[in-house]
Amino acid sequence: MKDSKTIAMQKMLDSKEKRYYKIKRFVEENKKPVLSFMLNIPGSEKNFEDAVNFHKKYIEEIKKVLEENKIEILWEEYNNLDTGMEYIALIDGDGKFIKREMMKLEEGNESGRLLDIDMYDENFRQISRANLNLPERKCIICEDVARNCIKEERHSLRELEEKVRNILRK
Repeated sequence: MKDSKTIAMQKMLDSKEKRYYKIKRFVEENKKPVLSFMLNIPGSEKNFEDAVNFHKKYIEEIKKVLEENKIEILWEEYNNLDTGMEYIALIDGDGKFIKREMMKLEEGNESGRLLDIDMYDENFRQISRANLNLPERKCIICEDVARNCIKEERHSLRELEEKVRNILRK
């Protein structure tokens, strides 16, 4: 019998795979960039009220940035899944420019650390920080490179959850 952690991980992987193929289909059918927005929420509970409200608030921030730059959303979808809220939008604009603008949201203040905004260009290549010669994201707890802390499991789940909930309450 599988334990709850294994089941939760499988749900997350299944959700990620579905999102991947959905984005791939949109890009291939439309030859336009796609934005995907999730939250970096540790633990198995992803869609509690504060997180849902926070996600919706930042969808509006994303739309505001796009509108200010006269970038049109051609199609959008919002889903509140057990594995977290997801927002996907087909965009009529330059993917690299949009990624840079979204990174300003991610880096604008402490709450931006919870944002996970991915961009795929019209050829379905993910536009990453590395593609733009920018540094990796920092850990929400200690300011080291987040990937290092995740790999080495430096921070407890409880510590991470507490930090995230404090950010969401602000």
